[in-house]
Amino acid sequence: MEKHEEQLAAIQEMRNLMDRATRFRTISGLSAIVAGLLAILCVLFVSQLTDVQWLESASFERMLGTRFATEVQLSFLVLLLISLCFGIYLAARNAHTIGQTAWDSAAKRVALHMAIPLVSGGIFSVLLAQLGLLGLIPATTLLFYGLALVNASHYTLDAVRLLGLVEIGLGLFATAMLPFGLVFWLTGFGLMHLGFGLYIYLKYERV
Repeated sequence: MEKHEEQLAAIQEMRNLMDRATRFRTISGLSAIVAGLLAILCVLFVSQLTDVQWLESASFERMLGTRFATEVQLSFLVLLLISLCFGIYLAARNAHTIGQTAWDSAAKRVALHMAIPLVSGGIFSVLLAQLGLLGLIPATTLLFYGLALVNASHYTLDAVRLLGLVEIGLGLFATAMLPFGLVFWLTGFGLMHLGFGLYIYLKYERV
């Protein structure tokens, strides 16, 4: 009986080792919370700067149509860079805490499978801007971000897939209700990140 239990324990340990080797599990819930808060603050800031209320129809196009268009674009770019840097830093810190390598094979697979849709979405958004189709940009970023999460979810936590599907759904709604794309964008990148980050923190990070 004891031998049988030892064999089961050995099998379970082997499964755990394989799981750690193939899945990136050091995602930081705090970084998602920070990203969500920054997204909300960014929209509130550009809304105040341009005197265009984010709840109004065609708010995103109107913000970019003001004399503060450059500042609006820089605000969203800074938001992206800070969120990425903070996420990478906290993921690396989590990996170090549990004695794992931050940039292991699982992390590389996640980065690769996220990068392809994200880079494609970024280029597509720039092309939309050049064509003057500014109203499609919030929906486009939601859709490609959702696709990136679903694509990478095979190599990380299962909750990432659910977040990706929600982002895709919001992107489709944003397309159907184009004048209110910024509202759906704020819901996806703001509120959904807050909820996802809180879930990850409470389930995996809180001591």
